[in-house]
Amino acid sequence: MDGPVLLPWTSAVLGVSLLAVAATRLPWHKLRDDEEAQRVLGIATMALLLLRIFNTHGLAGVQLNFIGAMVAVLMFGPAFALWALAVVSLVAWPFGYVWLGPGPDFLATAVVPVALGWAWSRWCERRLPPNLFAYVLVQGFVGGALAIAACNLAKYLVAMWLDMPGASFYLLATPLMMFGEAFLCGGVMALVVVYRPQWCSTFDDARYLRPR
Repeated sequence: MDGPVLLPWTSAVLGVSLLAVAATRLPWHKLRDDEEAQRVLGIATMALLLLRIFNTHGLAGVQLNFIGAMVAVLMFGPAFALWALAVVSLVAWPFGYVWLGPGPDFLATAVVPVALGWAWSRWCERRLPPNLFAYVLVQGFVGGALAIAACNLAKYLVAMWLDMPGASFYLLATPLMMFGEAFLCGGVMALVVVYRPQWCSTFDDARYLRPR
C-alpha cells in the first residue's frame, strides 16, 4: 500500500489506540456531579470547533488553522484535551475542515501539540518560579506558539513524505500562526485564571498566587 492509502488507516488505528489509553486516565471525578465543570468542557469543545472556521486551504490544498490545544491542555489536562480535540476532528470531517481525513487531522492537530504542550507545562512547573506571570506568559503564550509550530511541522513532514504540492506553505505560515496562537492561548488563560481559576485544572492558587 502506498502512502496516501496507508496514511488514513494507520493514523486512524493509532488515534483510536491513543484515545483508548487516554480514556483510562480521564479524571472523571472532576466532572461527576459538577454541572459547571461539564458545561465548561462542553463550551470549550464548541469553541475549539469554531476555530476551524478560521482556516485556509486555498493554496494548493494547504489547510492551516488555529488549534487551541494549549488552552485545552492547561484547562483540562492532556486526556480530556485529546478527547475534546478528537470531537473537533470528527465533527469537522463532513464539512471538509480536517486535514487529510479525521485520523491524520487528529494526530497533527491534537496528539502532537497536546504531547508537546503537556511536556512544556511540566517543564515550566519544574524549572520556573511559581508566579502568575510565568504561568500565563510562558505556559500559555509560549506554549501556544510551540504547539502550533509542532502541528505545522508535522503537517509539513507528512506533506513532504506524500510529495504534496505546496508543502512548504506549512513552514512559511508558521511564524505568523505562532504569533496568533500565542496571543489566543495567552489571552484566554489570562482571563480564565483571573476570573474563573477553578475552571483550570493546572492552576493552583496556593502555588501561583501565594507561593512560599
